[in-house]
Amino acid sequence: MELNLPKGFSYVVAAAAIGLVATFGIHRYITAKTKVPTVVTAPVAVATCEVAPGTALTAEMAKIASWPKELIPAQAITSLSQIQGRVAMMPIAQGEAILNRKLAPEGTAAGLSGILDLNKRALTVRVDDVSGVAGFIHPGNRVDVLADIKIPDGKEHVSKTILQNILVLTAGQVWEQKGDNKPVVVNTVTMELEPEQAEVLNLASNEGKIRLSLRNFRNMNTIETEGVATSQIIEGGARKKVAAETPRKEERTVEVIKGLERSKTTL
Repeated sequence: MELNLPKGFSYVVAAAAIGLVATFGIHRYITAKTKVPTVVTAPVAVATCEVAPGTALTAEMAKIASWPKELIPAQAITSLSQIQGRVAMMPIAQGEAILNRKLAPEGTAAGLSGILDLNKRALTVRVDDVSGVAGFIHPGNRVDVLADIKIPDGKEHVSKTILQNILVLTAGQVWEQKGDNKPVVVNTVTMELEPEQAEVLNLASNEGKIRLSLRNFRNMNTIETEGVATSQIIEGGARKKVAAETPRKEERTVEVIKGLERSKTTL
């Protein structure tokens, strides 16, 4: 039995097939362009508050967050049970991933004694807004210590860099009772020192004034300095002043004639 199809029916079928193919192709193209890539995430412990060195961590100080796996730093803590009771060796900022290398070994007691180097000591000194670099010194910074001390004859002062590349453990404030019984806030800085360095700093802080000089964190160089005395500053300025004020002597010349030759001689 033959089917009597309308004239041009084959063209309609071909056009429909082409339309379906085009629609399918466009759909795949748009899907590929608008597809959101799948990001692989992993859990990481993040600090919920500022954590100072020597602080024993608790579960309330951290939370578990999902970070892109490729952005998670090495040695990151992945569960709250891993940080419970651990002591921070370095400052940890709010929102920062908690790293194992920033924590003291398990069993370390809270406080500075637990995070100190085995052969070093912690010594605290008082500073003001000037000697403490206007509050820009924070735990983890490294500083040089300068001393201003009156020499034994009592006629002048000497300024000298007495310690270099010293690690700052803590920087904060304490209340101190003054003579009028009114407590005042005193700024303090605690540094990690060799026993010999602690002796030097203790003597300098009692005999004169000390100031802290902030170092670039990448600068580990030690530069030997001779220091400077009051007389050197005054004499250096006086020499420059004399040199500037000394008038230049006027040169005098005499013309000498020998036969047909003439020459000039400076007196």
